[in-house]
Amino acid sequence: MKLNKLIALAFLFCSAFAKADEPGIVFDSANSAYAAGRYEQAIQLYEQVLKSDKESAALYFNLGNAYFKTDHLSEAILNYERAKKLDPDDEDIEMNLKIANQKTEDKIEAAPELFLSQWENSITGLLDEREWSLLLICLTAAALAFYVLYVLSAGKGWKRLGFYTGTGLMLFAVLTFFMARSKYDSSLNSNSAIITSPTVTVTGSPSEKGTRLFLLHEGTKVQVTQEDGEWTEIKIANGNVGWIRSGSAEKI
Repeated sequence: MKLNKLIALAFLFCSAFAKADEPGIVFDSANSAYAAGRYEQAIQLYEQVLKSDKESAALYFNLGNAYFKTDHLSEAILNYERAKKLDPDDEDIEMNLKIANQKTEDKIEAAPELFLSQWENSITGLLDEREWSLLLICLTAAALAFYVLYVLSAGKGWKRLGFYTGTGLMLFAVLTFFMARSKYDSSLNSNSAIITSPTVTVTGSPSEKGTRLFLLHEGTKVQVTQEDGEWTEIKIANGNVGWIRSGSAEKI
């Protein structure tokens, strides 16, 4: 009786372990299919991993490569952008995204940014959210340590060092806090999307009868500004705004 219980427990443990590792097995199978040139099969397997609520930069990157190999340009760009969102410093992701964007039909010049916005974006882009947070913690801890030095020291020189250095570090910590929050907000409120339909007519109002403003083609990156039922207002890089059918684009 005890032996049967042990066998049953062992079976349950092995089943649970196999189920937990199933996405990893499917991912490896997808990689093998891709390496063998079976790109459609690789796509199905990568998408299967995503349905199990598993995501990573490597998964989106490989899926983007598989879509690119099968000439699904918008899906390739969409997944490269998702990979870049998770790992913005990866050079391979950046390079493949650049190559894919070169194949898009719409060549839209970005509107010039205000100096302050450009400066803020360049500073916040130096680190990701985690790195800004770690820097904030380190600066705050160092500032507190120098304040402790100021309180406990008897000599005026040490007190002066503790106070001024602690204050300087605390000011940097405050600046870092705002940079970290800006990076977090931009990531949280990112409403970027990719046009997935071959051709989309952008109208001046959320209606088929709205004035036709311009055309967009698959793979073009847009910003979603608001949604109204079956319609979505988008903004393109040069600042132009209009409405498209909601199913014509997919958010990154």
